[in-house]
Amino acid sequence: MPANDQAANLVDSASLRSSGSPVGEVAGGCFCCRFSDLVDSIQMVLGCDPDIVLCESVGSCTDLAATVINPLRLFYREILTLAPFTAVVDPHRAKECVLGESAPTFPEEVAYIYRKQLEEADLIALAKVDTIPADEADRIGRSLEQRFGRPVLRCSPLRGDGIADWADRLLSAAPSGSHLLADIDYDTYARGEAALGWLNMTAEVTGAPTFEPLSLARGVIEEMRSSCAGSAEIAHLKVAIGSGAGYTRANLAGTDLLADVQGAEDSRLSEGTMIVNARIAMDPGLLQEAAEHALQSAASRSRARASVTAIRSFRPGYPRPPYRVQEVVA
Repeated sequence: MPANDQAANLVDSASLRSSGSPVGEVAGGCFCCRFSDLVDSIQMVLGCDPDIVLCESVGSCTDLAATVINPLRLFYREILTLAPFTAVVDPHRAKECVLGESAPTFPEEVAYIYRKQLEEADLIALAKVDTIPADEADRIGRSLEQRFGRPVLRCSPLRGDGIADWADRLLSAAPSGSHLLADIDYDTYARGEAALGWLNMTAEVTGAPTFEPLSLARGVIEEMRSSCAGSAEIAHLKVAIGSGAGYTRANLAGTDLLADVQGAEDSRLSEGTMIVNARIAMDPGLLQEAAEHALQSAASRSRARASVTAIRSFRPGYPRPPYRVQEVVA
């Protein structure tokens, strides 16, 4: 699986590697802007003889049909069969950024990217349906189907809802990348990406003599939530603590939403690595200050010492893909 982000050191990559999955990491830009790196990553994964290669792009990326799917089909048709392109959407963000049913927490340029992602998708996966009532999931799904004319799968990776159906559709002979964006405004797209501060931080944590990784992960999430309350919306915040043998994880997909925490309550470590990935509507400098404060405050309460080994906080640059094939490649 090639994972993708604007910077290196990803929670998802570390977690997948600890499970034994072959993982490549395309950092420093979207798949569209780092196309050759994507190809290198796919070839690395293919060297492990997989049946399927799953590529997950940066959450702020769009125009993938023209800049990634069509070029892959054009140049690598002999080794790759492309599955239907899936856009995954959170139900809370769908109501806010796509359907306009709740007050906006991000600038309009961010909502523009959300809508464009769904416009070009072959399939839409309405994820996290376990977090809302079933009738609400059905209503949102129907609204998205009516608006975009695409199949909308109601999915819960936590419970397994819709995953088998999604896999069946990916393995079908359905078209991929057939909904090209003819009218995308790259200036609006760039402003949408730059509306968020991006932070990737890695730290080494040592207990005195041990610490609870689950408690520490929760502590970092809540400290960051407190820093953002009333002033900055969280797009996503991910924390992983552990080692190559496995990670405790905490994820937050909105300032006012519940955190999803995965790990054993009674687990203890003497030392481990913490990875934090944050995408928040905040100045990058202030975001870095908030993250470092959250780390030290949560570590102190967990009777642990934390030392930052890598940190980067920034706004993404203007997207400049090397290829943009605007006609469907057969």
